[in-house]
Amino acid sequence: MKWRVKHLMWILLVVALFRPEPAEARRGFAIGLGPVGNFYTVNTIPIMKPGGGGYTYFDYRFSDELAFQVGFMITVQNGRNVSSGDNGIIFLGMPTIALKYFFLRGQPRFDPYLSLGTGLYILTEGSIGNDTGGVGVGTNLGAGFDFYVNNTISLGMETVFRTIGIISDFGTPSASAAIFPFTLTGNVAFHF
Repeated sequence: MKWRVKHLMWILLVVALFRPEPAEARRGFAIGLGPVGNFYTVNTIPIMKPGGGGYTYFDYRFSDELAFQVGFMITVQNGRNVSSGDNGIIFLGMPTIALKYFFLRGQPRFDPYLSLGTGLYILTEGSIGNDTGGVGVGTNLGAGFDFYVNNTISLGMETVFRTIGIISDFGTPSASAAIFPFTLTGNVAFHF
């Protein structure tokens, strides 16, 4: 009996969230979250394997074409090749900001966009003390889409190419590195 009630509750929740109704992009605030993964397109020191984590953002769409987004990202990376054994490197984007340009006019259900932004990035020291950690800034160029399930919920995907300069030692001489992650995100967003 418990099994049936539990499954019935899940079915009712899914039906309530994804019931067929007119859905369209609209102006206003949105809060989203989802998984994120980083892949490195250029091998710079530290050389890192693909890593995963989470992402959350706050979005304000102030016209049919433009939105402003502030996001927070965290991923865990392990070293490879030259950096092999340097595990548990945490990569943070806190905060990242972007201006999003939506192509389609009106209020479409499928809403593709381009984004351009910047961010503050933190790379923590991994399991080997070799000055992996540091702080830096970078630029973001992305493309993605939102699909409106209903007027309150959307599902989305985005790809972002980041160019980031990390300063790992402020002493004399200073040390720095450039990293180039290609980020894939998926999200569910709540609009109000």
